[in-house]
Amino acid sequence: MAEISVRKAASCDAEAVAALANMLAVAVGTRAEGDVPMTAEHVRADLIDAPGLNLVVAERGGEVLGYALYTVAYETAYASRGVYVSDLAVAEEARRQGVARALMRAVAAAAIADGGRYVWWVVAPENAPAKAFYDGLGGVNYPVEARAIFDAPFEALLATDSG
Repeated sequence: MAEISVRKAASCDAEAVAALANMLAVAVGTRAEGDVPMTAEHVRADLIDAPGLNLVVAERGGEVLGYALYTVAYETAYASRGVYVSDLAVAEEARRQGVARALMRAVAAAAIADGGRYVWWVVAPENAPAKAFYDGLGGVNYPVEARAIFDAPFEALLATDSG
């Protein structure tokens, strides 16, 4: 079996990344099957070479098996730069083959190259396989509650008078 390699995503990876992103959205319950908005055009326009975003893909034999999307972050509690992984997706047929570990290793290496000292991410409480994987990396579970606003509440916030 050929070795897994990780590289910066290119325009030619857009179809594969979009398919994996949609698979992830359905798997974690943020989108219903068939209600998946990510397209190759979104990947090309919004993620490839986008300022502040980093997209890497894992491949074997020229086939994209997974991707990681991350941004530079800063943690004042540690006075340190690091990275936040917003997406880590691996094709179902490629799981348990070292793809996710290779992606996380590449993200950690990018953090160090940028002067960072940590990698941070979130995982759904009911996602037992992901939690087991992250525990295997030595990930620490910080009890936090993630919040986000989007769609109508996001627009309402922007329309709020700050006075």
